Amino acid sequence: MKSLLLCLVIMSIIFGQDNCLLPVPKIPFELSYSEIHEIINFNHIGGRVNVEFTIDENGNVINSIITDTFNFLLNAIVLDKVNQSKYHPAVQNGIPVRVKYVLPIIFE
Repeated sequence: MKSLLLCLVIMSIIFGQDNCLLPVPKIPFELSYSEIHEIINFNHIGGRVNVEFTIDENGNVINSIITDTFNFLLNAIVLDKVNQSKYHPAVQNGIPVRVKYVLPIIFE
């Protein structure tokens, strides 16, 4: 029963959306060790920061928020880097559309 339901969901995704393209990064999210080395000591702490944002019809990042964090000192840097990223917008039926996106960032 679960397999049938999963198959129906996948088929509706594939066949229900004509010409649906996901956003593709033009300027991707990049965060280097040198930007955060004073905030976090990787030998003792690791964790995850989840960022939720919307990519608008022009490929701009809007409404970015931290939904989960292990170190609040990283939030400003992560949000700044996410807001600097740019995308080719998602397209559905040949028309650019807004999409919500969740980006998990894992620090190890």
